[in-house]
Amino acid sequence: MRGVRCQRCGHMFSLSREQVAAALEELQEKGMSHYNVECPKCRHLIKVPRPSLERMRPRQN
Repeated sequence: MRGVRCQRCGHMFSLSREQVAAALEELQEKGMSHYNVECPKCRHLIKVPRPSLERMRPRQN
């Protein structure tokens, strides 16, 4: 799992496999280039680019 760092408070957190899968599905449906996630510490909105989410995607066996 890869981490996301908040630009405002510097808090580092990771997205679960389910969150990454849901985000990629939403991006595909809506044709967006980034996914918005809220920092759990300061509630700042963070834009996670599609390529970063693709790297976070769990491997298929």
